[in-house]
Order: sequence, then structure tokens, then C-alpha cells
Amino acid sequence: MSQIENHHDEVSNIETEMKRHMIALGLDWHDEVTMIHLATECKAFKSANAQAAYTSNDRTLKTKAELFALASLMLRTMASAAGENREVHAGEVWKAFGKHLYDDYPLP
Repeated sequence: MSQIENHHDEVSNIETEMKRHMIALGLDWHDEVTMIHLATECKAFKSANAQAAYTSNDRTLKTKAELFALASLMLRTMASAAGENREVHAGEVWKAFGKHLYDDYPLP
């Protein structure tokens, strides 16, 4: 399977979708505080939250659930690439958001 995977394209496509979701939510990935809050929310988001989001009529909640699913997909794709000794890099949107998924920042 790994011979047909194109991690570079996958990472690029995931990031494009993340960007679209952030725009839909009115989020600015250049705003450090916004990204810290978003990452904190993402880390606390559980599958029960996703199920509730998808059964609700709240478009914002659904968009966030989709964004957090994309973040999970990005992490798995990058881990898969690393496991195959492939170096892949995402762009500015992922870098602005993803770095906070690994840090325990106190909320400002």
C-alpha cells in the first residue's frame, strides 16, 4: 500500500480543507492566541462531541468537528510518512495550528 501513497499530496489536500474550515469559522491562523485556543479545544474534543455535532443543526459546531477530524487525519498522515522514512511538510496553516497540539500552553 505504501508504494501508492502520496503523502505530499495528502498533506497538501488536508491543509487546504483545514484552511477552508478556518475561513468558514472566521478564524485567523496568523493570530497566535486564536490558534492556542483552537488547539486546546481540539485536544479536549472527544468522539461523543463529534457525534453530538453531527446530529445537531449547529453549522459552526459541525465545521469545528470536521476541522478537528482533519487535524487527526493530518497527524496520522504525517506519522505514516515518518514511519516510512518520508519527509513531508505542511504549510503555514498547519504549522500555526499544529504546533499547539503538542504544547501545553496556559490560556491567555
